[in-house]
Amino acid sequence: MQELEQAIPDIAREDRIEPRERTIDDLGIGGSVGHFKRYVVRQCIGEGGMGRVYQAFDPVLRRDVAVKVMRPDVPEPERRRFRREAIFGARFCHPSIVRIFDMGEHRSDDGRRVEWFSMEHLPGSDLERVLGRAMSHGRRLPLLSVVDIFRQVLSALQYCHECYVVHRDVKPANIFVTRDPNTRFLTTKLLDFGIALDLDGPAQHEVLCGNPFYMAPEQTRHGAQIDARADVYAAGLSFYEVLTGRHPLDDFRAAPLETVLSAQSKFAMKPPSALLPPSTSPRIAQAVDMIFERATAKDPDDRFQSARDMREAMLVFLSPV
Repeated sequence: MQELEQAIPDIAREDRIEPRERTIDDLGIGGSVGHFKRYVVRQCIGEGGMGRVYQAFDPVLRRDVAVKVMRPDVPEPERRRFRREAIFGARFCHPSIVRIFDMGEHRSDDGRRVEWFSMEHLPGSDLERVLGRAMSHGRRLPLLSVVDIFRQVLSALQYCHECYVVHRDVKPANIFVTRDPNTRFLTTKLLDFGIALDLDGPAQHEVLCGNPFYMAPEQTRHGAQIDARADVYAAGLSFYEVLTGRHPLDDFRAAPLETVLSAQSKFAMKPPSALLPPSTSPRIAQAVDMIFERATAKDPDDRFQSARDMREAMLVFLSPV
């Protein structure tokens, strides 16, 4: 676990920040967020195209939270994704899924509507950054740590699927590595249900929905039925990337979108064992290849039929002897 520990930033430092009033005028919305100014904003901890994420303090429940605030000028399709992320997240109660606490609206100084939601504050980093930090120092994440991360991710996915929800955006950037405040052990949280599919809801007909580098072949076809096995496919690609330090389609990074989508359906990906250290035992190399091949089969019927099946295979074949 030492390599993984070294790739995680010092998160204890954040625990010592004292609550102090911060406005969010840098978004042009002014004031505090929350019902009756409930949340005291501390600092900006993240920024994206839709808005920013702030570390804040809840003086009622005496806990830190993260408040995600959407920019006032975001178009309606992105607003729907923002609301979906909060609504789906609030439905779940699982130790490996980020908890959503509350959502609401704030009026900007010029009267524009600003939407926000609060969630648990997670000191740490997403897995994409953890991997990048390790690779920049010439290190790999150890196999047992990777297996433990994906054990938790697959448990979270199985829970979602049993709730009739397909995540559709599983990738290292949406897997967060943090530390349990009670045990201090490193734990994993699945993030961002903004494009999740409710299998019990109205039919949706998006032609493309997700990151093309993690989309299952059936997601690239108009009208194809999407189910939990699309998440299994994305988990398989993510497992390969985190274990080897390379995405199996890295050679297509500069390619047009149509080429990437075609590669998901037709390209024969290099087995991950080809990128593992020479000291890797034949048993482990064979098991890694088998799990990746099953998870990323082009035909959904040839894949692991559930996240649970993939998780069990990892625990059986990749556990220490």
